[in-house]
Amino acid sequence: MDTNSVIIAARKHLIHAIQESSARLCLADAVAAYDREDLLAARAWAVKSLAYSVGIFHADYRKANSTF
Repeated sequence: MDTNSVIIAARKHLIHAIQESSARLCLADAVAAYDREDLLAARAWAVKSLAYSVGIFHADYRKANSTF
């Protein structure tokens, strides 16, 4: 998955997030990093957002984290 796809996945799972406030904050940091073209930081924040929203055992988290 590329960085943009990870951000999209994090945004998709935000609706039913386990820890919504933490997931939302990480996603905001991911978008800010993406806007300043820091793709490595953007990806890291988006993966962390996924960890907060769906957990580390979810398929989308594993897919995003495996290509990191």
